[in-house]
Amino acid sequence: MKNIFILLFTGIFLAFGAEVNQKVYRLNLKVPSNEPVEIIQPAVNSIHYEDTASVVIKIDPEKIKELEMITYFQVFQLDPDERIMYKNKPKKKKEKFKFHLKDEKLFYCKTIELRYGRNKIQVIATTKDGKKIKKSVEMYLTSPILRAYKYPPPKYKEIFFHKEKNEKICAECHDMTVNEKKGVAFEDITKSNCYKCHKALTTRYKYNHAPARNWLCATTCHTGKTGRLNKRLEGKSKFIWPEPQGPECYRCHKEKRKEWDSKRFHHDPVVAGMCDKCHNPHSSPNRYFLRKPSWYLCTTCHEDKVIRGHVVFTFLGRSHPTRGFKDPSNPKRELSCISCHEAHNSDNNFMLLKPFNQLCNMCHKK
Repeated sequence: MKNIFILLFTGIFLAFGAEVNQKVYRLNLKVPSNEPVEIIQPAVNSIHYEDTASVVIKIDPEKIKELEMITYFQVFQLDPDERIMYKNKPKKKKEKFKFHLKDEKLFYCKTIELRYGRNKIQVIATTKDGKKIKKSVEMYLTSPILRAYKYPPPKYKEIFFHKEKNEKICAECHDMTVNEKKGVAFEDITKSNCYKCHKALTTRYKYNHAPARNWLCATTCHTGKTGRLNKRLEGKSKFIWPEPQGPECYRCHKEKRKEWDSKRFHHDPVVAGMCDKCHNPHSSPNRYFLRKPSWYLCTTCHEDKVIRGHVVFTFLGRSHPTRGFKDPSNPKRELSCISCHEAHNSDNNFMLLKPFNQLCNMCHKK
């Protein structure tokens, strides 16, 4: 009797376990969605590093007759001279875009601008029977220099699109292979397979980094290899890049490394190989691909020079100005931190362009 009871109990347990396993399997199994509208990209709560994002929307053309997208973002005053930026409540703004639908077309793409911090897109689809379907996705644009946006809230994750299973979605319309030849620029950059989706990276701004301008993306920087600081992302994307980038940058800038290594004093980001802390590797409205104009860039880290003033004082007892005047040593540019300091390396204390006793004479020759 005891053995029969044990066998019966075991049978019930195994049957229950099998049912649970089937349920778990069904929950984990990814099956094609039958929803009439889906946001394929960007991923929910994803972290972004560039101020543009590619949006991919899938619809059922037999059910949807209208499609529009609204982008919401929060805008802070980003001028470092406005110290209240960390206290002010952000202003909410939105932009609308309406898609022109075509018969039997499933996918619609749009490049949008992002602002630092939380961004949101909402897709509103109208069905042929007049119903409204709303879908939304949040994403976060981070900054390597602005403390307010340097560390995204925990809910935002590093999620990358370029994996084989994701690329199959786009393969019907786009050639997802790499068609670059290492070191050979495209005669027509629009022929790059990367260009159509990512053209905003280099077309929006005046100054373009050479590899990006020539669309040598996967053979120069986005090699799929990680570095010392982002090993955790290994295998997460076909086109991941190494952190820090210094060793990659020095493959082209060999002469600069040789020159800088011979100097006595070194700026910390240079030592760490964190070139993208100050430079955008794709493009920028600022010369040398700086993330911000030089004075604003320097004071994001050296905030004390704004709050307490420069350590050097004038004969009138005032803090030496760091902006707001023409640079006497170069009248074509505004006075800024780089009027006196080297940004990378120097043989002089405090990263000065010249020894202190000679530096003042650059401007004060009388």
